[in-house]
Amino acid sequence: MDSTVRLSDVAKRAEVGVGTVSRVLNGSAKVSAATRQKVRAIIDELGYVPNEVARSLAANRTRLVAAIIPVIGYTQHAEILQGMADVLHKHDMMLMIGASGYSDQVELQAVKAFLARRPDAIYITGVRHTEAVRTILQQSGIPVVEGSNLTDSPIDAVVGYSNFDASVDLTRLLIARGYRRVWHVTVTKDFNDRIDDRLAGFRWVTSTGTEVEADVIRCENSFDGGAEAVRLALASNINVEALTFATDVMAVGGLLECQRRGINVPEQLAIAGFDDLPIAASTNPSLTTVKVDRVGLGRRAAEIIVNRLQGNHTYSQIVDVGFQVVERDSTRRP
Repeated sequence: MDSTVRLSDVAKRAEVGVGTVSRVLNGSAKVSAATRQKVRAIIDELGYVPNEVARSLAANRTRLVAAIIPVIGYTQHAEILQGMADVLHKHDMMLMIGASGYSDQVELQAVKAFLARRPDAIYITGVRHTEAVRTILQQSGIPVVEGSNLTDSPIDAVVGYSNFDASVDLTRLLIARGYRRVWHVTVTKDFNDRIDDRLAGFRWVTSTGTEVEADVIRCENSFDGGAEAVRLALASNINVEALTFATDVMAVGGLLECQRRGINVPEQLAIAGFDDLPIAASTNPSLTTVKVDRVGLGRRAAEIIVNRLQGNHTYSQIVDVGFQVVERDSTRRP
């Protein structure tokens, strides 16, 4: 039995025309306050949900913004989405979220699936995509915002920060503190432009006029992976003085392994991370890392989308939200 509440059911109960109910739903000023209140009360009473598909076809707007991120469970991406939602909700817009799993193929599938549902705009993590993804987004005719890194040639607009420069500054901090045997820990899978640029920044610093013995360890992006990196560094023939991890997750795993082995941080081995997750300030010792205002990044991305949809095209195409190297006890020598 079909129990769906229709627009006509609301109109009948409220004793008004269907057009009046429609005007209430659209926020028209051509309805008295008393009638608006009455219709809204009936809508709530009956549990009526407007057919947004039909409304979007008429208005050529769905009030939906698609966001494609690598994974759902990472704090970094959740904070960006929260910032976007804060802004979009104020403009009666909602997020649709998809995860690419760091797969180019899945990212393309997600883009196609979302575009088939006609979102008003798309946010997509990263700045390096396949030519197929770039082409389909460029031809979509809707605002596209890339995030979490920077590029001189965005698909449409980009809001992020230089992972390369952040890694450079973090590595330089360790060198300034007197560390001369410094290794970088990166990932064995789930490669992406942010991780790649952090490795590139480390390599650039340690290969340009510095007396630093540098090397790279590749491990899983997990607590266990960070622990493995410490074990590999200790098993080497080099007395490694400091490890810079591509993520805080691995760095915390490294700290825990040092505690298990009775290794004093930073006296025997300094450790630095990247992302400034909430746990970074609470470890013992507290973790040196790179901080980014990711909620602010999300807000800025959403503001660009809203401005574009409102016909304002005067925004900057490339927005650098910056970063901060936060020095804590895990690298601070006595």
